[in-house]
Amino acid sequence: MQRITVTLDADLIEAVDGLAEVRGYAGRSETVRDLLRRGLAESRRQLDPDLACVATFTFVAEAGVRDLGQRLAEIQRGRHDLVITQVQVPLDHAAALHTLVLRGRVRDIHDFADAIATQRGVRHDSLSIIPARIELVDHPHGHAPHPHEHIRT
Repeated sequence: MQRITVTLDADLIEAVDGLAEVRGYAGRSETVRDLLRRGLAESRRQLDPDLACVATFTFVAEAGVRDLGQRLAEIQRGRHDLVITQVQVPLDHAAALHTLVLRGRVRDIHDFADAIATQRGVRHDSLSIIPARIELVDHPHGHAPHPHEHIRT
């Protein structure tokens, strides 16, 4: 690890210290390292839409909106290659929280999330993307070879 010197104004130092306290970082260095990692990952996603990634997409769907469940199911079936798993949690009689774990190219993940988020009856969506390297490997699990994907973040 290398040591560098960075000059920050008082307001920015106060914000870094506040974030360190709220999130439980050990100190400023750890806080700044995490902020840099996040900023660099965001820059990579914006620059390279073909970058492989894993992601979570969370949204709230209103109950009783005409054909919403059917429309959401059609969108997911159309991109079944992206969806690893999903969880649906009822919030009350009028809405449910949906979380989907996704894997694919950044461009495809954004298009998929937009297709769902723009449906009538969907609200409060949030997409979190983590750049990843997806490798097809073939090694034994037990006695037989087993080809499958490994995801490196």
